Amino acid sequence: MTDGGPATGIAANWYAVHALRRSGFAEQPGLRRLAAFALLVFGAAPYPRGRLSR
Repeated sequence: MTDGGPATGIAANWYAVHALRRSGFAEQPGLRRLAAFALLVFGAAPYPRGRLSR
């Protein structure tokens, strides 16, 4: 049972990498949304942090 968890994680990662390598960034709407959200978070992070640390 303890060997099954990591094995399924490795299989899921392999499948995701395989799918990404066979398609481009423009063809992955979920990846585009994730990248846009990450840019929003990293771009907006300094503003609330400065106000909350007072």
